[in-house]
Amino acid sequence: MCGSTTVTITISATNANPFPPTISDGTNVASTQMDDDNLTTAVKSGYIIVFKKGGDIGALTGIYETGGSNVFSTNPAPQPDGTWKGVIGNFPANTIESYGISYTVGAVTYNQDPKIMINK
Repeated sequence: MCGSTTVTITISATNANPFPPTISDGTNVASTQMDDDNLTTAVKSGYIIVFKKGGDIGALTGIYETGGSNVFSTNPAPQPDGTWKGVIGNFPANTIESYGISYTVGAVTYNQDPKIMINK
């Protein structure tokens, strides 16, 4: 069942280059830029998404819906190991939704809005 499939998205930034972050979904790696069109992670409804920090990111402080439809049926929530975990909702194939990531590097919080595309 697709609900048992987990995709890990790693958000990385350095002290020297805290923004924009580099985001990797295990298949694609990109530095998100204007309109965050450089990285769209393809998933299926029911996939479990785990977000983890990399590089000099001190913490992931939020994974959230940014407008439009909430791509998550179970909103991402912090886990004891510092990751965030959520579940993709039931959407038609080729739906593309933005979501937000907040993270810290040093004492500064940054926000980024990559995209998720649903492939059934």
